[in-house]
Amino acid sequence: MLSLSFKPKTALQEIELGERYGVSRTPVREALRHLLDEGLVQRDGRFYRVTELTPTDIRDIYEVREALETTAVRFCIERADDEAMAKLSAIVDEQADALARDDTPAFAALDGMFHLTIAAAAQNAFLLRQLVSTHDKVRLVRGREAVKPGWVERAIVEHRRILSALHRRDVAVADAEMRYHINSFARLHLGLPQQPIEMLG
Repeated sequence: MLSLSFKPKTALQEIELGERYGVSRTPVREALRHLLDEGLVQRDGRFYRVTELTPTDIRDIYEVREALETTAVRFCIERADDEAMAKLSAIVDEQADALARDDTPAFAALDGMFHLTIAAAAQNAFLLRQLVSTHDKVRLVRGREAVKPGWVERAIVEHRRILSALHRRDVAVADAEMRYHINSFARLHLGLPQQPIEMLG
């Protein structure tokens, strides 16, 4: 998964990257080409830059993410065993602990783990690969929620609501909760007003 060691718009040069990671230019060049294919970097003359997503890019990514994640929820409910459900519960508990410790990096990592564990439990390898790629792009816009009062707490609440629906094997509610959760963060990143979380009851 993308680590976001370099912020959006950061210039990337093969020689500097090779020196930083102790490798020759060939693997660096191959890695940059792969990132270019994934849309995570862009060409800037002879060099590359980490992609900075436009509002339209963000909208497009979150529309696709919503479709993929709601599909993952449905297959997770159909195919996941009790062990997978217990793992999801543990992840949410660990995320709450990270929040209590004010450990933002751990919180963010567990956030992604929660969603990708649902995708893994859906037992569809192609779907999982698509979501891993989508989450890499989402990480290019992450961080805004950490500076908005109440947003990390809100993520925990929404995860618990999704988890509750998954444990009940309630496809309709799990779909609605996941759709609401993805839409909440899309609206945050696009600077749009939010709907109250109580809307789903």
